[in-house]
Amino acid sequence: MKHCFRQHTWIQILLISFFLLTACRHDPDVPVSPILTFDKDISAIVLNNCATSGCHDGSSERRKLVTYSEVMHYVSAGKPYSSKLFTSIIKLSGDKMPPNGPLSDAQIKSVYIWILQGAKEN
Repeated sequence: MKHCFRQHTWIQILLISFFLLTACRHDPDVPVSPILTFDKDISAIVLNNCATSGCHDGSSERRKLVTYSEVMHYVSAGKPYSSKLFTSIIKLSGDKMPPNGPLSDAQIKSVYIWILQGAKEN
């Protein structure tokens, strides 16, 4: 009886593991409209919140975040959660960015969608 119980337990563990490993996963739906671009939608967010005096404006040792090519050092197009720009602005502790206060939900959503859509320049 003890052997049967152990076998039954292992079968349950294997079934649960199988269901957890094959759980429903999907890529996020990428909004097709409007198409967000750096020049039109994101540069103002970055310039007003990141490229400020003493921060990412070039007056400190931090990397500049003024131009598209400079910002792209922190972005993995199509992958917001692999992009340092995005993960820095959604941090809940530690070195939160921007240091003077969080971005609005609308700004965070814009950065997320922009990266998800491929981080287009213009």
